[in-house]
Amino acid sequence: MRIALVLLAVNALVFWALWVRVSAASPGHRKRARIILAVAYWLPLLPTLLMPFKADALRVFRSDAPLWLSVPSMAFQFAVLCYGIWLVLFSFPLFTALKVRRRLGKDEVDETRRDLLKRAALAPPAAIIVASGIGAVGAMADPVIRKVMLKTPPDMTNLHGLRIAQFSDVHIGRFVKTDHLRELVAMVNAQDADIVVCTGDLLDHAMEQLEDAQMMLRGVKHRHGVFMCLGNHEYYAAGQKLDQLIAGVEATGAVMLRDDSRKVSVGGDHFWMLGVDYPGRRQPKDSFDHALKEVADDGAPRIVLAHNPSSFYEGRERQIDLQLSGHTHGGQVTLGRIGQVEFSPVLPFEFYHAGEYEHEGRKLYVNSGTGQWMPVRLNCPPEITLIEMV
Repeated sequence: MRIALVLLAVNALVFWALWVRVSAASPGHRKRARIILAVAYWLPLLPTLLMPFKADALRVFRSDAPLWLSVPSMAFQFAVLCYGIWLVLFSFPLFTALKVRRRLGKDEVDETRRDLLKRAALAPPAAIIVASGIGAVGAMADPVIRKVMLKTPPDMTNLHGLRIAQFSDVHIGRFVKTDHLRELVAMVNAQDADIVVCTGDLLDHAMEQLEDAQMMLRGVKHRHGVFMCLGNHEYYAAGQKLDQLIAGVEATGAVMLRDDSRKVSVGGDHFWMLGVDYPGRRQPKDSFDHALKEVADDGAPRIVLAHNPSSFYEGRERQIDLQLSGHTHGGQVTLGRIGQVEFSPVLPFEFYHAGEYEHEGRKLYVNSGTGQWMPVRLNCPPEITLIEMV
């Protein structure tokens, strides 16, 4: 309910800004333009605004809503939020500056230029809506396969060629239905991986999604095991039933690594698979201490599953070879990459958020998400990662 009220308030403010612009740009047809705006604005938002409500009469707007209804609605909500950011960062400051200049008498009124600016003010929201529509199509596309190489000791020949398939941030629920999960399982199995790992957020927000999560974990094929770490959405979904959720995951044969480790034997060689908890129960330093406690100093590769890539700030100071993470969805919108810098909206808040990074011999790979919580992706498709030991 609280989320719905916040969204309603934000949407109302953005609507008011559009109302002013449409009214100014259509002086001869103001009434008609306002009616069209009201219908075109609020009708697509209804499925998203009603999502938090529980009444059966509204179930068509909730997680069991068809994708043709829920995806366009959330994509439009994304566009509204982006336009709100545009107004705060650019439009309102510019409008205020022009007002000040006129009051100080430093800017003469040019009616032709004023009319042009009124019409130009509608260009940003139109461009944002088009981009969001393209992003919605991109979010529903099949995952791409990204490959990562991990060097292993030359004498551990049984590990050479070992393949690990990683999926992350599936967010079973509103935008990822059962049929799509079966398609994802088929794509993972097509990689012919020896080991399969999930780096959290397999569920989205409800324990009812555990059944589909179990179907997916049972369906993936492997030779040496399935491993998983907890994401923040597992905590949201479980509430006070986290032990029940973990038991449900492990009932599939998967191993939940929560500040823990396992020795994985392959022929006469082995490596260590570790998992650290989502930051909260313990800080990353304590999580790594617990996860490494039973790991022998035997020169075998060490792979860490950590949902939040920020754990790498601690992990890069430890004796690990590779950390696999998710959480950020790669920013879901990206302008590209230069070196280790990925230009996306997440960059100002988290440097390690998409793709491959290296720090003094320690590697991190951040999967961009195999599903999505927000169904908008631009130049950042869903992905499955394939790690090969060489």
